[in-house]
Amino acid sequence: MSLSDLKKSKDGKSRKKAFTVDEFIADAENYAKGAPEIVSGDSKQTLDLKEALAAAKQFEVKQRTERRSKSDEKKFRHATFTLSEQAIEQLQELAKDSNLAKSKIIRILIDELCNEEQHEKLATLLDSKID
Repeated sequence: MSLSDLKKSKDGKSRKKAFTVDEFIADAENYAKGAPEIVSGDSKQTLDLKEALAAAKQFEVKQRTERRSKSDEKKFRHATFTLSEQAIEQLQELAKDSNLAKSKIIRILIDELCNEEQHEKLATLLDSKID
């Protein structure tokens, strides 16, 4: 910093825009995109606190939705299973009643069985005498 930086401007103090810390934080996303509205943006385009918070919340929801959709884009591999006629009929009935694909039903059941809370149910299934 030089002495000339400390010198007062001839046109007097320029009026700086007042904003709260919350408004500044809410505008961080715009800053990251290269279009800050509060710090160095056009003063006509600034948002009040409620609008900024609503925009931040919408962005957060959008990010969660995108993350979920990316996690749902799993690659599947073909698998072959041997099931009894009764199990096949039950699976077909489940698919018909739920309007879900049979493979999705199997994936849901596997996910449920892998859940920590479902370990007792898995132990019960393993102890079953049904072939």
